[in-house]
Amino acid sequence: CEEAQPLIEHWEQFQKAVHADSAVKKRQLRICMGSRVYSNGLFQDVLRFFDDHTDLEVTFVTEAGRDFVAGLKDGSVDLALDRLPSEDLSSLQNTLYSCNLVRETQCVLMAKDDPRASRSNISIKDLQGATMISGLENSSEDKTLKEICRKNGVTLKRIFRSDGIETSMNLVRSGKGVALGPKSFANFYHIAAVELTPPADITLKFICLKNSLKRNEILLFRNYLQQTCRKRGLLPEE
Repeated sequence: CEEAQPLIEHWEQFQKAVHADSAVKKRQLRICMGSRVYSNGLFQDVLRFFDDHTDLEVTFVTEAGRDFVAGLKDGSVDLALDRLPSEDLSSLQNTLYSCNLVRETQCVLMAKDDPRASRSNISIKDLQGATMISGLENSSEDKTLKEICRKNGVTLKRIFRSDGIETSMNLVRSGKGVALGPKSFANFYHIAAVELTPPADITLKFICLKNSLKRNEILLFRNYLQQTCRKRGLLPEE
């Protein structure tokens, strides 16, 4: 018994250490992520951040067309990695924070065997009578498409809608229609991307409420992403 006593003491100390570690409440982060995070290879960088910050538990929200602005306002998400919606955000300009991460060229996405795929550029007016692929009705993506068509006097033949990016890109790949999206989608989804003329940019942003930047984990995450994007040449110096 005397010889076993040190072992018992070590075992008790080990149990206390384990219980103390499990009792620490981890901080939560809920991140809404757009498809450009994946097509630009940024998701692996995101994962590396959380590998280095084991005190954080993260939930990724990837629903296509999700109204992340409403999620920020009601607290169901903490931040978003996406583009800002096209609708007027003037009512939130005093509370919403955003900064650029990845700037890309806006393109018309189509099947590789589409006759237009060999062109160097294409205009919105060239899509007169086309079949377009978009997000769910009244989603940010759908509203953007409608506004672009309205401004350019373009009437579409029909629209296929989906709440999943994989389904949308499968429709594009199979030649069922064309879509608007960033150039990075071409290699990632094995489709063709023809640049719009006149040229237009599309920007992946870090978006949160201004008050959220008071949280150290969100500020660290923002700084990390900006630094990473600059190193990889995804974010030109301004």
